[in-house]
Amino acid sequence: MQEYTQSNYHFLKLILKWKFYFIIVSVVAIVFASVFSSEWFIPAKYKSFAVVYPSNLTPYGDESPTEQMMQLFGSADIQNDVIKKFDLPKRYDIDTTAKAGMAALISTYESNITFNRTQFESIEIKVLDTDPKVACLMVNEIINSLNRKARKLQRDKTGEVLVVLANQLKYKKQQLDSISFKLLDLRTKYQILDYSSQAKEVMKAYFKVLSGGKGSSNMKTIEEMMHHMEEKGGEYYESMKLFNELIKGYSRARLDYDDVYKDMNKELTYTNMVTYPTPSDKKAYPIRSLIVLVSVVSANLFLFLIIVFLDTKRKVFQ
Repeated sequence: MQEYTQSNYHFLKLILKWKFYFIIVSVVAIVFASVFSSEWFIPAKYKSFAVVYPSNLTPYGDESPTEQMMQLFGSADIQNDVIKKFDLPKRYDIDTTAKAGMAALISTYESNITFNRTQFESIEIKVLDTDPKVACLMVNEIINSLNRKARKLQRDKTGEVLVVLANQLKYKKQQLDSISFKLLDLRTKYQILDYSSQAKEVMKAYFKVLSGGKGSSNMKTIEEMMHHMEEKGGEYYESMKLFNELIKGYSRARLDYDDVYKDMNKELTYTNMVTYPTPSDKKAYPIRSLIVLVSVVSANLFLFLIIVFLDTKRKVFQ
């Protein structure tokens, strides 16, 4: 403990001995750090941000809507939309035709545009740019691009369902047309329009003719109708029953198709805005005070190490 205290006392004596050098180094570090952190060397960047919640997104598997939104924000489509709209290669002064040019562009994009998931399951979109208005426009474009991307994904998925439903609808329509043609044939050739009511009426007419003793011409017509009913009545009854079931099935399929078609053509948005982006009037980068502080500390630490080294060397060779 005593050795530790003596060591500290020795270091303190060294600092006091060389205090003017520390002052000079500090002043020089402040001047150089202030100059090299100025806008002449490091362009100032302004931050614009927005906070959004996912809305109307259909998650896949165990994925939450927030996780899905994070994946969409990080997609190449949204990245390319922003790069193209704001001509980022020119804005960031990057030659994409050069070797590793695209990699440099993506790296710069990712350093200036970030997405962070908050503890409340919302997402913060943060953009840095030398122009505060452009930074704000980029945030809005990212959100608009996500809405377009999510809408396309949902429409593609809904389009597949729509094709299935359209095929079902077509098949049911073919079944209806087939049974309708069969019923028309039975009505035309055999005059069967309503099996249940016609059967009752034919029987009444038959017994009435028998009891009344009317002419044989009526009896011949009634017997012919009775023959038709006996021969084709069951077929007509079953066909009519099937027709009614097909009508119900076709109606249900039509409703399903119409609902999916409406969903496919809805202009939905997929973000609920909690915090709207605005142009900032205060630069976010570089933080000159932090640069100056780190520079002063680093320079003085380096000087201190040199002094300790020289002092140790002097003691060794004494």
